[in-house]
Amino acid sequence: MRREVLIVGGGRVGRHTAQGLIPERYRVTIVEQDSEKCDSLASYEVNEVICGDGTDESVLADAGIENATVVAGLTNDTDTNRAVAEHAAEVNPDAETIIRITHDGQQELGHLKFIDHIVYPAAAGADEAVGEITKL
Repeated sequence: MRREVLIVGGGRVGRHTAQGLIPERYRVTIVEQDSEKCDSLASYEVNEVICGDGTDESVLADAGIENATVVAGLTNDTDTNRAVAEHAAEVNPDAETIIRITHDGQQELGHLKFIDHIVYPAAAGADEAVGEITKL
């Protein structure tokens, strides 16, 4: 089974996601716009880092969007993540799409046909905190 993941956004969420997937034998490509982040990602065991605009169709093509099994927009900008998912659905309808949302109320984007899954780090962190507190 092909296990290729394209992550747009190489900040904390994207980097930690990649670090969790690589030991599970996924091939991970990260697209990151910030050149300093691109340089720092090179020190992690990421399969490929492409420094460029994750909303640029040619950059996404170079990153292998047509062959990805999962395309994850994990930047800190919901609109960018939504655009990545929409483009992925157009060029690779078989890929699963995941977007990171950044604000309460954006969960409603899940009704859009080109978004398969939503990640909300603030809510995930709160759920983790509640779990730890309720163990005490």
